[in-house]
Amino acid sequence: MRAAASVAVLLAVLLLLPGQALAQEVGEVEIAGRVEHGADAASFDPAQARVTLNVLEGITLVSQDSALPDESGAFNFTATAVEGRTYFFSVEYQGANYSAVRDAGDLSEPVVVTVFDTTNDTSVLTVQSHTVIVTGAVPDEGFVEILERVMVRNDSDLTLTPDLNAQGPAMLSFLRFALPPGAYNLDVRSNITGGQVLEVDRGFAINSPVPPTAPGLPHQFEFVYRLDYDEPVIDLTRTMRFGAESVRFVVPVDVATPSSARLTDLGATELNGRLLRLLEGQDIAPAEVLPLAVADLPGKSAFDAARESAGEWYVRYVVPAAVGLTTAALLLLSLRRRRAVAMAGASREHLIAEARALRDAYDRHTIGTTAYEGRSRVIRDALVQAEVRDRLTEADGEGSTRD
Repeated sequence: MRAAASVAVLLAVLLLLPGQALAQEVGEVEIAGRVEHGADAASFDPAQARVTLNVLEGITLVSQDSALPDESGAFNFTATAVEGRTYFFSVEYQGANYSAVRDAGDLSEPVVVTVFDTTNDTSVLTVQSHTVIVTGAVPDEGFVEILERVMVRNDSDLTLTPDLNAQGPAMLSFLRFALPPGAYNLDVRSNITGGQVLEVDRGFAINSPVPPTAPGLPHQFEFVYRLDYDEPVIDLTRTMRFGAESVRFVVPVDVATPSSARLTDLGATELNGRLLRLLEGQDIAPAEVLPLAVADLPGKSAFDAARESAGEWYVRYVVPAAVGLTTAALLLLSLRRRRAVAMAGASREHLIAEARALRDAYDRHTIGTTAYEGRSRVIRDALVQAEVRDRLTEADGEGSTRD
């Protein structure tokens, strides 16, 4: 009943949107494309790279066709261009799939699909960053929810493909992630298409091929899970199989207290009305055991008291759309703690001077508490924006230097 109602609402919305129309046929078109090798073009045999065209209307497959490229890698399709349809080109090469997407208005543009040779050696992967966020606790049900976000680079010219014939629980050629014992309700998302999530010893694996990454565009993996607790402490220690260039551990101060002997406590900062405590570390070695723990988790009595006085104060889960904002705050906090000396820039110095003057006025009782707190929030927010801009500028500079 709910699904039928959702479809009815969707149709009504589409009909009410101005300028919207159902799929309209434009006409038959010739689609030209090319399959090219991203590294060793001399040894590339296009006959091994069959191209498939799937035409979709929404999630419905309308038609499918396939073709082999000629010796130069060129291929052609004849298709009916219909507004509102998606034209999905996929190429399978050495066990990995590569794709390109067009809509009806872009079919006149050449379609280029780049393929690579493959490897089963996971050493081509580098974990650029790994962030563990305790998003909230539900004391009356006795569980916490945790979001992890991992940015992975493949700086080689080979696509990692898992060896599906490998035996044993290790699955050494798979991209694998560790989970704490007892994790459940696992939800995994990635910007890599295809593949399956497989349960392995102490975590999960993904059998998706991992192609080389473009500069500044690492592959993203996000996974959310729950852990039950009946004591105020949870051990989140795990083995970092691939290591990590940087690790961040984030916990709201009203949920628990984070700790790690390997990471540095950078203090707390306010984000959207909540105080978040950040621990950070760099250069985690492959196979290094990373100690993580949270303590002071709320019990049922504390939860009931808080709910009666303040309502639902905890965050039960974080949606992927909010991850970007959280990451920006983490970058800000990291920069703030690592650099005790103020960064250059008149705007930032001016804000700091304003903050000092405001504090002096408050100490001399020439400004009231309400006005002081209001102006403090304005200055603090402006400082946050300035520091984020500086951090992004620094990151852009480092990226252009690497390029």
